[in-house]
Amino acid sequence: MKQFFGEQLVKGVLAVMGLTAVVGGGVPPKSPPQLSAFKSNGCSVFPQGSADACCYIHDMAYWQGGTQAERRQADLALHQCVVNVTGYNYIASGLIYSAVSIFGLPGIPTRVQWGYGWGDTRQVSYNPLTTAERSIVDARKQELCKTYSFGPDPERVVVDAERWIRSADAKAMCATLDPRFAAPRLNDGVRK
Repeated sequence: MKQFFGEQLVKGVLAVMGLTAVVGGGVPPKSPPQLSAFKSNGCSVFPQGSADACCYIHDMAYWQGGTQAERRQADLALHQCVVNVTGYNYIASGLIYSAVSIFGLPGIPTRVQWGYGWGDTRQVSYNPLTTAERSIVDARKQELCKTYSFGPDPERVVVDAERWIRSADAKAMCATLDPRFAAPRLNDGVRK
């Protein structure tokens, strides 16, 4: 009796699969990946202060996602940036580093997890960006670079009404995307 029902179940499943293939047609074409506009939540639950510029750049890396090695590099860069801008406050940088190491994992339901700009399509694992995805990321970054402005402090680039990032970070991100960042500025105090 068990064998009979088992065989009937297998035949039924195969029949449904065959019917689905005939009625449903072929596999629908894969839609191009969608990347939301970049949004930073700063340093999340930590006081913003001077570390906010570090968190903005870190959020940029998390927004675009990529490999596990790229995530580790972003987390270590955040740690070092916070150390630098807070006057070597290793306690603050260690707390921030620990929090992003735990709560930034892909698949963890947080607001800013690895690859959050792609919605649900990339947030479950580490995947290198495809050439098409890299082009989309660069186009979105180029849009952002065009909105950045140089303020009175040559070490800071204004990114919106409330935030700034370090000039070196803006140049690293925007130099190949926006000509304003590739050329040396007259008032940046550094000879090129």
